[in-house]
Amino acid sequence: MTRSPEARLWHAILAHALHDAARGKDAGWIGSTDFEAVCTLAGLDPQAVAERFDPERFRRLMQAA
Repeated sequence: MTRSPEARLWHAILAHALHDAARGKDAGWIGSTDFEAVCTLAGLDPQAVAERFDPERFRRLMQAA
């Protein structure tokens, strides 16, 4: 599956925002209209992203990277 440059950009924006949320910065953003728009533009299902987001797991993954 090849993603467009725009979808890759929105995916990176989403990853950055999730990183911030995992660190406690604006965690209320998840589930907002803006969150849904970013997920959609990234080609992802907003509900699925929100359901699977685990801040602790995300922090561990970011530390390992």
